[in-house]
Amino acid sequence: MLLTTFIGQIFSNFVNAEERLEISSGFPFVDSNGKLNIIGVVTNLGTTSERVVVGLDVQKKIDDSKTTLQDTTFSKIIYPGKESPYKFKINADHDVLGKPYLLQTVNTNEPYYNIILQNYSNFPVGENRELVGTLKNNGSVLVQNISVYASVHDKNGTQIDSIQSNIIPILKPGEVNAFSAIPDDAIVRDANYFSCAGFDPDAPINTLDLGNEKFLPYGLESVAKISNFSYDNSTDSISFNADHYNPLGGIVTLKIPQSDSDQIIAIFLDNLGVTDPQITKNGKTITTNIFIPPNEHSVRVSGILNQS
Repeated sequence: MLLTTFIGQIFSNFVNAEERLEISSGFPFVDSNGKLNIIGVVTNLGTTSERVVVGLDVQKKIDDSKTTLQDTTFSKIIYPGKESPYKFKINADHDVLGKPYLLQTVNTNEPYYNIILQNYSNFPVGENRELVGTLKNNGSVLVQNISVYASVHDKNGTQIDSIQSNIIPILKPGEVNAFSAIPDDAIVRDANYFSCAGFDPDAPINTLDLGNEKFLPYGLESVAKISNFSYDNSTDSISFNADHYNPLGGIVTLKIPQSDSDQIIAIFLDNLGVTDPQITKNGKTITTNIFIPPNEHSVRVSGILNQS
């Protein structure tokens, strides 16, 4: 009866915790280890990328002492327009006090690399009702420690689990690898479909593949979606498409090693030269701040290796 009362309290629609973020709760369940699983999703409705820590207050049954559990969402960064599940596992010697909430949010300038092609079915596969598919690195940067996450729903659309796949240690440019994620045994029979399936890699190693086993270190900062990031030897240029999440546009910062004091850098936006480029040099690093107008635009920065 107490569990039924608690489930009625925690199962809810979206709750406005902050203007740019929403947190929702799914349907709790007790797993085969006797732990109460508290699940849900955090959705980013804003124009900034966020690192999110979810909090949950619990109380120890033996002495009524209270504490706050905290855990990150399955995706380390929730980009604008994206969502990520979370999951708490509560020991039987604790009671849950209230609902999960946004404990901490931190803005980040890590760009979203639109280079991973995800191929999967929204519907469970096999006896274990698995989420299965493949990931392909369609870019020119190495991706490490990438996993796939999703919310599990029953036939009524209720979220009944949050799942995460095995970790793929390395996904090289052009490489394809398979993944799978299995719902908990306690709810697997009710798994009907998956939603908000996404992937969570470590930040890409900031080395750009130049071919012939050569790599260029670089830095890239922006709240933007980055596509087709590559180096062209014929023009000695780094090229990419950028779509800033701010509807008014914003800055993309690119940093590369400085080879000598006479290195000449030129910036092109939509194939037109930028007449007043923001470029600084300190003897070791060249920093370019490139303003990206609203919507997607092509960027080219030449003089990368100082080749004539």
